[in-house]
Amino acid sequence: KSKTILVVLVPQLDDPAYVSSVIRATETILREGEDAQFTPEELEHRRASESAALNVGPYYGGGATEPGNIRNGRHTAMLERLVADPDITRMASFADATFKLWAPRVYSDVEKKMRALHRHKPSLKKNWESNVYPCAAFNFGPRVACKMHKDSGNAPHTFCAIQALGTFDATKGGHLAIKELRIHIRFPSGSTIYISSALFTHGNTPVAAHETRLSITQFVPGGLIRYVDNGFNTEDGLRKKNKRLWREKMAEKATRWERAGALLSTLDELTQRDIPPHML
Repeated sequence: KSKTILVVLVPQLDDPAYVSSVIRATETILREGEDAQFTPEELEHRRASESAALNVGPYYGGGATEPGNIRNGRHTAMLERLVADPDITRMASFADATFKLWAPRVYSDVEKKMRALHRHKPSLKKNWESNVYPCAAFNFGPRVACKMHKDSGNAPHTFCAIQALGTFDATKGGHLAIKELRIHIRFPSGSTIYISSALFTHGNTPVAAHETRLSITQFVPGGLIRYVDNGFNTEDGLRKKNKRLWREKMAEKATRWERAGALLSTLDELTQRDIPPHML
């Protein structure tokens, strides 16, 4: 029986230029993190200890009436530099392309909805122009080990693209742990893992005190998807504007996961396509 793909492991590209990009991206993020002078509150949060993490991109949630760009205060300029960095851009583009390869229907659905969102609200900033992921998270380390958690705000049928960076022995630390699957996955620097972070409880094992480990994660907030699906309205706004359509949307909630899950691919169907051998 064919199985639906929910986790994808992608090794670092066998390309010296890409390897060099990962090394330079690591150095850039470490340097920016050191210069940022993060506060104790920024270093200690629910997803990790002694490692600041910042999100960048458009978001919708927390009682807002419409999506907006995440506000990062004094760190705004630093995040703009990171997003514009050519090596980080190359890594982000690779993650986007691999998402399209392993989940083409999900990718197409997100792409269509993000295009509609940006047409509706042009003030929303894209991190990378030719990339469907609306948001990115930078974990500055220098030895990030995420606590076990779920990202309940993310669209559950989409893949988060997690990319590890740093200098560490991946056979001894930095593994990705997925609670529901009862597995620890070796996660070396330069590699990418795709998971539904809303479905799976996940985290990382620590690395040694003399090592460094950082990460970049791209993700799709579920609130953005729902906002587009509701005709660019909140649920309450839709109810006030069009009660008939609101009732239809509320009825659709019962089958939302089945409809979204049908967009996911199976290994059997993907192996019928011309996928590069190093990606299998």
